[in-house]
Amino acid sequence: MEKTKKMRKSAFVVALLALALPAMAQTMVDDADGDGVYSLAEMQAAYPDLSEELFAELDADADGMISAEELAAAKQDGMIAE
Repeated sequence: MEKTKKMRKSAFVVALLALALPAMAQTMVDDADGDGVYSLAEMQAAYPDLSEELFAELDADADGMISAEELAAAKQDGMIAE
């Protein structure tokens, strides 16, 4: 009986980890200078293969920075990895 409880608990933990790991694997962009937007350098720190051309595409308002909304839209549209 005790062995069955331990097996169920182990199975539960494994299932919980399986659900949590994809969320933890998301790419996080660090706003290093704390200005509330992401520069090309900050984006490239998280996405080393990000080109200046793709950065410009992500920058919907063409202000030279990526806002949180622009980053979320790029992820949602599959332009960059989550």
